Amino acid sequence: MLRLFVTDVDNDMIAFSSDDELMEAVKNVNDGILRVFIHEKPSAAPSAPEPLHIGVTCDGCEGEVRGTRYKCLICADYDLCCGCKATGMHSEHEMAPIEHPLQMVDLLVCCKLEAKFHYTIQLVNQLVS
Repeated sequence: MLRLFVTDVDNDMIAFSSDDELMEAVKNVNDGILRVFIHEKPSAAPSAPEPLHIGVTCDGCEGEVRGTRYKCLICADYDLCCGCKATGMHSEHEMAPIEHPLQMVDLLVCCKLEAKFHYTIQLVNQLVS
């Protein structure tokens, strides 16, 4: 987006965007030269779309889950989208934020490893006692 400016007698930059404002600037020219300054305002870069958690449905609104997914750490199959989580829905349980679908793979691997570790400790404790 382009913005047009002229300077006034105090060398302040004055923006103009209409013919009337330009005509006013022309009236205030002292040395016979109208200097127009052009500033290009950088356009906002399009943001990348939030990742879709394929196969996951929000249990609050029944919609798809994009961006951060909130997985209940107590309930077997309970997920919330950002919007539903922000309303305080299902606040009685702790929720694990999963920002990207690939994080779920890490979470599952950690849980399985942790479960095996606990199972191994239980077996060792049984053998020792």
